[in-house]
Amino acid sequence: MLYRQITNIGFTDLLEDYVQKHEEEIESAYVWVLNKYVKQMRDLQSLCDKQSVKERGPYKDLIASLANEQVATLLQRAVDAGILDCHYQPTLQAKTMQLKIIAFAVSSLCGFPRAYAHFEKQWNREGNRIATCRMPRRHVECYEAAKTLYPEVDFSSFEPKHEIATFYVPQGDDDIIEMYNDLIKFGYIAPDTDLSVFLGIFDKKKFRKPVEWIKGQRQLAYFVYLAFQKFNKKTLWIKGETCFRVNGNIPHRASFVTGYSYLKRAGWMNKYDVKLQAICNKFNHIEGSVMPHEGTDERLIHTSRCVFYSTKGDKEKQKMYSDLAEGGYIAPETSFSIFEGIFDETKFTEPVQWTKSQAQLMYFVQLAFKADNPFDVWRKCVHCFCFPGGAKPNRGSMNSNFRSIKKKGLLDTFNIELKRIANNYTCKDMDVPDQTGAFIFSNLTPN
Repeated sequence: MLYRQITNIGFTDLLEDYVQKHEEEIESAYVWVLNKYVKQMRDLQSLCDKQSVKERGPYKDLIASLANEQVATLLQRAVDAGILDCHYQPTLQAKTMQLKIIAFAVSSLCGFPRAYAHFEKQWNREGNRIATCRMPRRHVECYEAAKTLYPEVDFSSFEPKHEIATFYVPQGDDDIIEMYNDLIKFGYIAPDTDLSVFLGIFDKKKFRKPVEWIKGQRQLAYFVYLAFQKFNKKTLWIKGETCFRVNGNIPHRASFVTGYSYLKRAGWMNKYDVKLQAICNKFNHIEGSVMPHEGTDERLIHTSRCVFYSTKGDKEKQKMYSDLAEGGYIAPETSFSIFEGIFDETKFTEPVQWTKSQAQLMYFVQLAFKADNPFDVWRKCVHCFCFPGGAKPNRGSMNSNFRSIKKKGLLDTFNIELKRIANNYTCKDMDVPDQTGAFIFSNLTPN
């Protein structure tokens, strides 16, 4: 009891520091008394610390409230796992969430009413409280491993659980099923998504698990807003977070908001992903909800993340395929059905094998597809083409090589044959240089 009373007096560091800085302003008698008080308090604190160590016996590395065999035995598991050192202090590699898991587990097993208070003191975390740390959305493997150190602990109350929030829509099952079929057809949700799972995001009682979204998170934000915003304004992004997963990960709610806001500020809400917009418009019975066709004047932003958007018809595509095959640019076993898949994700089966250098592939893709795919042409190139053996094009190298060709003024002469093929496809007139200008290759080293 005496030890606790003395400890509660607190440290004298601030008082000592003040006296030293203002010694000339304070009367000498006060200075003498205060200095003596500080010295005696330190001596008294030292005696108390020695007594505390003596009372703790073999558990001198633990604070008094934790100094017992049960706590030491439980913490030893974290020591063996490399999260704590031999003095029960966090190692340099230890993460705050791991410490929170350990504190929760030990407190649960020892019956401490306040799960984290003792451990924040033990680990000097009063200014950086572990109690306020929250489990991250992704990369939680090391935290789950920390939980396995205490298999006897029920972690169900470790993180607060939120009530499942599903979308309210006035549409009936027919409209929902039609949207489900469209999302499957155009590759927005996982092809093995069961209809009952999709129906569950509209009915809390039928909810089984989130729907797996296999496109980007910004496209998901675009879809959620267009499809459900009207009747779910206040909790739209919370419901999006609950009802969907992006390639296995929980969507980031703040990124939802910033992604949608960016599209709105840029004026892209009507042209970011025209297929997705058409699906949402059809679901909400908005008139004129048809897919844009060839001849659209306005440049489209994002019709697919993986295949090339094209304003050209089958005749131009067939001609391009024939020219590339005859020129030996694509593998001879490439059929037209494989080639046309790079323009339609519903027909895509495998990448087209490019038999020439990466620099030539970069040059061709830039001339043929950049105009219709201004923002993600290299990403689509990586998905739609491969080299012998299945090697993927290097996206960064293609971008830098293109800048190099442009800087050297070789855009018109890098490969005359490929330029002719691309111009035939894009219906551009071509000024053919003299024969000495044909097939000029820079000193680039294609990857």
